Amino acid sequence: MPTKDEEAATLARKHYDIDLGLIQVFRVLATPELEALSSEPIKLLEVNDLTSASGILPIGFGPAPGIGIHHPTIIIEVTPEEFDQILTQELALPNGWQIGKLIPRETAAPCP
Repeated sequence: MPTKDEEAATLARKHYDIDLGLIQVFRVLATPELEALSSEPIKLLEVNDLTSASGILPIGFGPAPGIGIHHPTIIIEVTPEEFDQILTQELALPNGWQIGKLIPRETAAPCP
């Protein structure tokens, strides 16, 4: 079974491919003890230029093994302005969650 990091990257790649307003995707992490549990969801913070400002509204999804996602998932979609507010702590992620690594958009290989 893929790791949470691998599945997070797969999800981010799929979301980058279908959502034109998506600027950045970050992992969101709970404590290391919680993240070690297979029941702890993969959490993604998606910065989207085309979404409406609505604060921090985590949306949960169950596993989707048919598309290679074996863990539950939580997506938090925010505007660039809301992302800045998270960074300055004007807005807070729930449950003590912290922003983790950026999952970059894959770029096409340059032609020789």
